Amino acid sequence: MLQERIRREFNQWAQSGQERGLEKGHWETTRQVIELMNVDGYDNVMDLGCGVGWSTRVLAQNASRGVVLGVDLSDQMILQARKSYRNPHNALFIVADASGIPCGDAFFDSLLSVESIYYYPGLDLAFHEVHRILKPGGKAFFLINYYKENPYGHEWAKYIDIPVHLLGAKDYVAVLKTSGFRIVTDR
Repeated sequence: MLQERIRREFNQWAQSGQERGLEKGHWETTRQVIELMNVDGYDNVMDLGCGVGWSTRVLAQNASRGVVLGVDLSDQMILQARKSYRNPHNALFIVADASGIPCGDAFFDSLLSVESIYYYPGLDLAFHEVHRILKPGGKAFFLINYYKENPYGHEWAKYIDIPVHLLGAKDYVAVLKTSGFRIVTDR
């Protein structure tokens, strides 16, 4: 099963410390996206594909009176995220597949996903789930560097042992719209 292959791959990343380098490489862009999110202190926020939880912790500080849930398919990533001494009181972490998020409908005000959606085998199912768990008027922010219009990012996919989606911005917009999102923009 493809989800198991993905879990194994990212468990290996977690055990080798490879995930820790992603924070450094993605922090500046992620910081800018978090600013765009305009998270309120009372917001409930999901970090989908949270890895070891570095962006979850930042979001939890911004939404200090809300709930911030980090979700990842890798149990080893989640284990490391839970062990962090820096976890705010409102940061929670669960192991789950993006196509079956174990949360109620319309609970989250916003969602952040950093460099993970191209791994999801059922991208349309994942986007439907994101739409389901967001409150009416909620916003989802997907940060990706691996897409058709960025040829500089295409090379890295040959170094991992799992398939990834190489879609363009228009492709992502189309899948999001068929998943229930009415207003979709990219930059």
